[in-house]
Amino acid sequence: MYLAAAVATAATTAVPLAMSPASGFSQRPALSEPTRPYIVMARDRVAARDLVGEVRWRVRRYYTAALPGFATFLSAAELAELRDDPRVRTIEPDRQIHPLPSRRPARPPSSPGGTGAGTTVYVVDSGVDGDFGDGAFGDRAWRAFDATGGTGHDCGGHGTQTAARVHEAAPKARIASVRVLGCGGSGTLADVLAGLDWIHRHARGPSVANLSFDGAGSPALDAAAGSLVRSGVFVVGAADAGGCQITPDGRAFSAYAPYLAAAAAQYLELHPAADPAGLASRLGCATARGAIRQNPSRAFNLHIRNGGL
Repeated sequence: MYLAAAVATAATTAVPLAMSPASGFSQRPALSEPTRPYIVMARDRVAARDLVGEVRWRVRRYYTAALPGFATFLSAAELAELRDDPRVRTIEPDRQIHPLPSRRPARPPSSPGGTGAGTTVYVVDSGVDGDFGDGAFGDRAWRAFDATGGTGHDCGGHGTQTAARVHEAAPKARIASVRVLGCGGSGTLADVLAGLDWIHRHARGPSVANLSFDGAGSPALDAAAGSLVRSGVFVVGAADAGGCQITPDGRAFSAYAPYLAAAAAQYLELHPAADPAGLASRLGCATARGAIRQNPSRAFNLHIRNGGL
């Protein structure tokens, strides 16, 4: 059942040529100049829908919930044209996203106790493996969505390790695997946004999203994660510093991200109606002063070579 659901939902953010608002690609003249992948964020949802409906753009992903925008291929001339379009807010190159290591804290983040029962933690990562139903996660984990078009299998190990750390501290929290990183150890910004878009459309009840990857400097990723927070999902990202820092839009960052996500699930078990900002305060998150620094991707590669996750 979960495999079928993953395959079905993976297709919802892709844009089939014959079924999407951007149909009619066969009428578009062929280009002689090369194209590159970009993320386009529109001013609002109406503008995004109108842009996607135009046959000029090679739309790969259409985001309908977490942000108004789409992933596309553009030539240099098309890029210049879109940059001058008043319906467009930002355009950024699609880029590689890498997993980040998380440290085990000497003392777990403060929490009121509890097991996380009644909550869902979305592990946005490389997938989750395990003998579902009778393995390490029991019946608490499932493969909810795979933006890479696969079955949710974790061929890198980072997502499974992250899920295990959440499960260790909040053993009764449900763990939904949202796979956005591929077997090569990295993923694309377009796929990460597809994962956040899926969570925005499907999250119900007390929810936490764990984002243990590098994404600093992306306007689209900031907008999508901030939108999740406003929808009521507590969002935890990876950072260099221990403890917990919170951004003005309500996202929390920590070097102990999975453990902070578990502490959030524990608190939400007792206070299911808590809003993300209030929850961050209860968990002892301090207001970030300036930009939050994330580990460079090479730190993860070094960590792997040293035999750890």
